[in-house]
Amino acid sequence: MVLIQGTCLAQSHRTFQVKLDANVSTKSVAGRLIVFVIADSSKVPKETAPVDGPFWDDPQPLFATDAKLTPNGTATLDDQSDHFPIPPSKLAPGKYRAQARLDLQHTNSNWRREPGNLWSDEVSFIVTDSNERQTIELILSNIVAKVPFEQKDGVEWFEVRSKLLSQFRGIDVMLRAGVVLPLEYNPSKKYPVIYEVPGFGGDHRDAERRRATSKEDKSDAATLARNTFRIVLDPEGPNGHTLFADSANNGPCGQALVQELIPALEAKYPLIAVPSARLLRGHSSGGWSTLWLATRYPTVFGATWSSAPDPVDFRRFQKVDIYGQPNFYADFKGTDLPSLRKGDVVEMTIRQESRGEDVLGPDNTSAQQWDSWFATFGPKNASGNPAALFDPKTGQIDSRIAEHYRQYDMSNLLQKKPTELAPIFRSAVRLVVGTEDSFYLNEAVALLDAELAQHGRKPTDRGYIKMIPGDHGSIFGSDTLKAFPKEMLEHLKMTGHVNVK
Repeated sequence: MVLIQGTCLAQSHRTFQVKLDANVSTKSVAGRLIVFVIADSSKVPKETAPVDGPFWDDPQPLFATDAKLTPNGTATLDDQSDHFPIPPSKLAPGKYRAQARLDLQHTNSNWRREPGNLWSDEVSFIVTDSNERQTIELILSNIVAKVPFEQKDGVEWFEVRSKLLSQFRGIDVMLRAGVVLPLEYNPSKKYPVIYEVPGFGGDHRDAERRRATSKEDKSDAATLARNTFRIVLDPEGPNGHTLFADSANNGPCGQALVQELIPALEAKYPLIAVPSARLLRGHSSGGWSTLWLATRYPTVFGATWSSAPDPVDFRRFQKVDIYGQPNFYADFKGTDLPSLRKGDVVEMTIRQESRGEDVLGPDNTSAQQWDSWFATFGPKNASGNPAALFDPKTGQIDSRIAEHYRQYDMSNLLQKKPTELAPIFRSAVRLVVGTEDSFYLNEAVALLDAELAQHGRKPTDRGYIKMIPGDHGSIFGSDTLKAFPKEMLEHLKMTGHVNVK
């Protein structure tokens, strides 16, 4: 680690000089160049690399620009560069750590999954006061390598080219899945399947964590693992999580899943190819995805177990009524709205999160959470990128874009198509959210629950919406979520696909 001490001069001027190491690239490269800075005084763990930011629970300075670098050439980031929340000259006195990365790809929400991206080693520097001239040098000397998938006992990797998405995007697009084989797998036997959609940032490699290893385990989860395939889907695209919804920016993602990937999986593996044998499980963005798939494709999927979904009613897009409020960043009193909480403490505002994304990828190209929602729910803008629901600087909501979102608003759809959707919710949807959800997602679920209540409920309904104590993550330890395997087994026994006591 290099330590750079600033020299005090009369004029304030701090720059970051980023050099391309000719040893990692002998050709010119172009992409989004970002410098990540962490103050030693922050609560970000000391072992955390700056380049793995942003750190939304304690936002740290970001500086970025679009850059083209030649081998051994340099790019300069200063106060004229995109920045959040302050320009380099406004860094407070103290110790800092910095790293740079150059994003060359546009295929994934996680830069470490994009082979060819470049990053620097970590550099430490000290700001002594506000009147110093200082240059911090960073060298792009590391490159993201393509990591082959390791073969794991009980897990297989599957992919098939999507004709639908390849035509839409103009490049070859592969549909991927991690296939967790049943414990004590018998290839001559046919099995039901649980399709799992990871939350934001996850992909099909999460299948490695779903392997069942203990043959002696007699729990409901182990019994379920013996009697089902679990197939973990890859929800990633150029704009981040696609939510498996057909959209103007991401293309026919839902159609590709049900028309291409699932038939290909059923052609290779002994899966029972009927709706009642295809179950869904997802949390967070995966929770929204599985709700959407269960209600959009009831002739494909038999039931879903969804938890803490992304907003299901856009009158509470986290804390915002996109149809009735003028501003996404602040309430009617002008107070900034929260995006993340821990208990009663606000960790991050919507303004902070959104403005940070703008630095990572201008014009809604960061592939992070807000931009991924823009891509799924909204139209394209004039430049061909996802259109913004709100002005990135002021937070002013574009009512025309908000109207476009209605076609993905589950409460709105239920209100318009109650005879079609209410029976699906009552029979096929198990939905759970914490009453203290970290991202306020419980508020939208409460509105959906109220809308569903208007269309009648019966004691015999197998579906439910439950709001239980807990936040976005802690509900995993609840008895309600721990009961999911038992409920799935009961469904599969009732439909005749599993025969266990």
